[in-house]
Amino acid sequence: MPDPGWVFLEEFASFSDVRNATTATGVTSAGRPVTVSFELVHPPGVSRWSVHCPGLKKDRGFNGSPQILNAAGAFVVMRMLFFTGRGRTRVIDYFVYRAGPGKPTLHLVPGPCPKVQSPKQVGVVPARGAGGHYNVVFPVQRLDPRFELEIFVFDSETRAWSSRLAEFSQDEETTYDAVVLHTPTKAVAAGGGSLAWIDLWRGALLCEWRRDDGQPVLRLIQWPVPPPRGVPIDIASPVELRDATMSDGAIRFVELRLRSSGYGGRCACTSYFAREEATDDEHGWTASVWKRELGSGYGWGIGFKADTYNVFADDSRSRLVRRMRDEGGIDLNKMVTAGPVLSLQDEDVVYMEAKSGTDDPRDATALMLVINAREERLEAADEIPLHRRFSTFCQCTFSRFLGTSLAFL
Repeated sequence: MPDPGWVFLEEFASFSDVRNATTATGVTSAGRPVTVSFELVHPPGVSRWSVHCPGLKKDRGFNGSPQILNAAGAFVVMRMLFFTGRGRTRVIDYFVYRAGPGKPTLHLVPGPCPKVQSPKQVGVVPARGAGGHYNVVFPVQRLDPRFELEIFVFDSETRAWSSRLAEFSQDEETTYDAVVLHTPTKAVAAGGGSLAWIDLWRGALLCEWRRDDGQPVLRLIQWPVPPPRGVPIDIASPVELRDATMSDGAIRFVELRLRSSGYGGRCACTSYFAREEATDDEHGWTASVWKRELGSGYGWGIGFKADTYNVFADDSRSRLVRRMRDEGGIDLNKMVTAGPVLSLQDEDVVYMEAKSGTDDPRDATALMLVINAREERLEAADEIPLHRRFSTFCQCTFSRFLGTSLAFL
């Protein structure tokens, strides 16, 4: 089987001394060596990664598990928290893993790094041109006398920091109030050296740097459908029902709408999936996928819809659905399916997590489903680690830069 051009990756690392072709070694801000390694599997399986810091105990030296913040191209930006000194002071180190060209490397982002509201706002952007350089972007809110966003950038080529206050784009979607309320859950590279912060309730905040003077300009791209009525969007997590991604000069957006009569066909907030009294029919949904070209004057266009009635039906086009039911005793209609993830490679594909409706981990099952939304067909399924919440994985393309000699598990 050829190496895939991308992988699903666990958001949080485990602590173990794994050595393979992906291993890279760096140095923490305290001068300790630290290694990062990946154990890669073909999607829809989920790959793992591990961190090892010789002489440092995970329950004493680390303050929680290292976390991947986001990835773009050959680069993965990650955060590690350490305790230092007798006072148990917490130190935050940011690292950039580079898969290639050449041997994988792990570089510490030199501090002090700016403080951000959420670590997932920190983004990495491949630099224009050759050379394998990158920029790490930290957005910092300024509230005096009014809301402003200061953009801090670390340039790996010059090894220098810079910062500028961002300007707002002059358009109908980018209003002051909308930008103030924007609360991103992830950052994604948007191509051409730009970055976007994704708030799955309110829209994508695109940050572009003008070529003539390097000024960062913010433009808000609102979603084709408003936030659902009756859902407290300031506290409800959208990742179980929505996803968005950017690639090839376009932004794509997917939303699930539940068939539950209790919600009147509207989106549900996270609490829906914890309800023990949910019936089989309430697990049904319709997924709608939209697309918008960033450089054109046109708005959103809906690509296609997929419904569980068709995807998981007994007479489904997918032989896999019938085989899973007949041979494995797995009825997807009786599993909670959520957490849509848009494919970076195929516009027709949406990945979904399916979990059995039980709170007993000994009886629980978790699957990653590959759904062709255009044809309403299940193409593949694979068992994945069981988590209490959905969308604990990220898509990364760094595996394509590791070389053909890399052996996947």
